Amino acid sequence: MESGRTEPKESLPAKADKTENTSGRRKNTLIFTCSGLSNTGKLTMLAASALAFRRPEMYRAAAAQKGVDDVEDAISEGFGILALDGCTDRCATKKLDEAGIRADIYMMVTELGIEKTRPSDVKPEYIEIIIGAIRDA
Repeated sequence: MESGRTEPKESLPAKADKTENTSGRRKNTLIFTCSGLSNTGKLTMLAASALAFRRPEMYRAAAAQKGVDDVEDAISEGFGILALDGCTDRCATKKLDEAGIRADIYMMVTELGIEKTRPSDVKPEYIEIIIGAIRDA
């Protein structure tokens, strides 16, 4: 599905074009996560799920491992898409690329100062750092 979204930049900036609807308000956002096995992969889905739980009127979470159906549905509903990758493997971005979909915003957990380590290295403060970055994006 070609959505007319912009190509990702080499450095994957945290902010891209503002995702606003015609009323000037911020669009609802689907956070498409990598769901990898490392700590950073796990943190993507934990942060996205927490934010979707806290602000269900603004955010929705979807895991790359489940495919892009939720992304296509969200786009048809007018949602902006945020690709949340855990590391430079860029699992979420690659899954979108395979489907010909471009996210409005690209973000990588390791670029937020969280190191990719063992799978059990998942701390609440890391989740809050990611949530803060998503809200600021």
